[in-house]
Amino acid sequence: MISALLGAGVSAHAAEAPAAGGAAEDSAYAEGEIIVTGEKQQTTLQRAPLAITAISADTLAQSNITQLIDMNGFVPGLTIANSGSFVRVVSIRGVGYEASDNLSAQPGTSFHIDGVYVVSPYALQQDFLDLQRVEVLRGPQGTVFGQSATGGIINAITARPDTQALSGSTQLELGNYDLVRGTATLNVPISDTLAVRGTVQRYYHKGFARQTGLSPAYGRYGLDDADRISAKISLLWTPTDTFSAQLTAQYFNADEHGAAQKNVDDIDTDPRRISQDYANKYKLDFFLTYADLQYDMGFATLKSLSSYQTTRNHNQIDVDRSTYAQTGTYDAQPYWNNSVDAFSQEFNLTSNGEGPLSYIVGAYFLYQKLGQDILEYRGTDANPVYNLTLPLTFANYPYNLDYALNSRQKRYSYAGFAQAKYKLADTVSATLGLRYAHDDFNSSNSTLFDIFAPTVHAKTSENALTGKGEVDFELTPRNMVYASISRGYKPGGVSNNSTPLLVPLTYQPEYVWSYEIGAKNRFADGRVTLNTAAFFYDYKNLQYQMEDPIPYQGGVSNVPKTRIWGAEAEATVELTGKLKLDGNVTYLDGELVGDYITLDPSRAHAATLAAAALGYGPFDAYTIALRAQQTRNTNGNVPPKLPKWQGAVGATHTLDIGSLGTLKSHAELIYRGKFQYRIFNDGARDVVPGYTQVNANFAFTPQDSGWTLGVTVSNIFDKNGIASRYSNPFGSFTTSDMYIPPRQVIASVKYDF
Repeated sequence: MISALLGAGVSAHAAEAPAAGGAAEDSAYAEGEIIVTGEKQQTTLQRAPLAITAISADTLAQSNITQLIDMNGFVPGLTIANSGSFVRVVSIRGVGYEASDNLSAQPGTSFHIDGVYVVSPYALQQDFLDLQRVEVLRGPQGTVFGQSATGGIINAITARPDTQALSGSTQLELGNYDLVRGTATLNVPISDTLAVRGTVQRYYHKGFARQTGLSPAYGRYGLDDADRISAKISLLWTPTDTFSAQLTAQYFNADEHGAAQKNVDDIDTDPRRISQDYANKYKLDFFLTYADLQYDMGFATLKSLSSYQTTRNHNQIDVDRSTYAQTGTYDAQPYWNNSVDAFSQEFNLTSNGEGPLSYIVGAYFLYQKLGQDILEYRGTDANPVYNLTLPLTFANYPYNLDYALNSRQKRYSYAGFAQAKYKLADTVSATLGLRYAHDDFNSSNSTLFDIFAPTVHAKTSENALTGKGEVDFELTPRNMVYASISRGYKPGGVSNNSTPLLVPLTYQPEYVWSYEIGAKNRFADGRVTLNTAAFFYDYKNLQYQMEDPIPYQGGVSNVPKTRIWGAEAEATVELTGKLKLDGNVTYLDGELVGDYITLDPSRAHAATLAAAALGYGPFDAYTIALRAQQTRNTNGNVPPKLPKWQGAVGATHTLDIGSLGTLKSHAELIYRGKFQYRIFNDGARDVVPGYTQVNANFAFTPQDSGWTLGVTVSNIFDKNGIASRYSNPFGSFTTSDMYIPPRQVIASVKYDF
């Protein structure tokens, strides 16, 4: 289940073990060390003086974790939600992405593939593919990972080509909701120094929910469906013992109806029936290629990591999340397109050897090109049409065109960093790291094709110094304590507004000072692992989406001061050679500190409707004044995405069935407590309820064969847990819920060779 409950992660020699690998795998976990990349230097999990979790590929498979949002409950402090239907919001210890509706805003927790920063938040919808493990580093990673890692980082580490032997696997999974997932992997050693590894996956299932407001011509229109293709190919060349070059390309495509976002005011109380009368659609194309060159110079290893990535995302959205029959109105976006292109280059030099000093120094460059195009139509006619003729003029202006945006943005980021660890004594080590970053950002935003106002051009330029200081002390060879101070940084940007009263035209960068103490422990000859951490965050300029008294002038603003604190523990207990328990628990709390006045988009919209009932238009002075009266003071509010309690517990049992083979059984219980979804803490609207989920997995491996037969049952009791909530800061300002998947029963057949 929870691999880095620190005993079920992945070691260098256990990584290639097949799923449900039996006694040999258990022995490797009990006796071997779990190797992690961590802060871009290999170390063991128990000797890494920071809060880090490593989840193996086998653990991901047995718990039906196929993408990021499935990781809720498996990592202390990690909360993953949806913002609307197409953006993942990843928060670690309450630091995340509260301005996800703004194109220029950066996430606070960064996602990486083999160390390459995946720039586009839309690409976080992709499926995991051919992974060796997933590492989650909690707390600001401002030194070696830099910006957009104020909450931490998630690094998906893929399997490398192997020059030693031909190998591969094929797997077929079938389940309810007509689920079909086929995966094939092949590793081919072309020579002693050259190997290629490729993986392809096709994944399909019908929607977990049904959109019921459409005409009969649409048939059963499922939401939360899957129709995806993933592919990856990697070439490894090792011409000498001191040089290696790995070139990887990865592609993901989804063509689906999209997420089931159920309006909290839906008259149908069934959480899997969605009363919406405009067909939702979702498409995503993501391509990533990167080159990893490494040269062992003896005293150190020089590494070059170059990457190029492109994301294209198309969405068609029922914005009011309702039906014309219920409201007498419609609000639809037939066109919301997002595009991201990025190039990155990193050089670093990492020390080798076992001396008292270890270090990493490097330089980093990132270029981002962002685009966003939106069309929104609103009206009260029963049979609307969505027509647009360009160039747009007052003469051909569509009767129901409510909003249009064409945004183009570029960001240039440069950084230099260094981090060193020195062994002061046999049992005491100290770490010091610094990073200097420079960020240039410019944008052009055109609203309604410039017929009411010209294109708005804006730019920002920032410098930031981040770093880390840490001291660790080995009480015994199996017990270590550490204390650290670190600083994280996330750049500011530009709001898509022009003449606001309250919302700034540009917003400030975020900074997080983190103070953490922790312990890494092994007891009972290594059969018991217990890792703990406690932390306090001083969080400055939390970025979030704010409304303005003047309609259509909302944007990103900053909460000046926030404090977050918490504690977490992970443990594994090997009761016998055949039975192992694992679990984690996290306590989180915090508050927004000091007087700060803001305007909730939902309250502002309610004021606009109240003014309209009296005959006032949205831009009349009465309406603007009424909207301004809805401002609230956030002092004392609870930060968003911060469940007070969350955790999981699991048990794994291995049974040898004589000459027949091995049966591995696993069961887990996951709990995620309730949390505030937004900074506004607007009563029940912002409270996302907690939920409990129970999963089980059974895998049978016949003796002396490469076959594995498995059955996975997730959400056994078919709970309708709410994974996330979204209050749209635009359009109809609706609030909707996204539910965890219903009960799934999946049978699998896998052959490894």
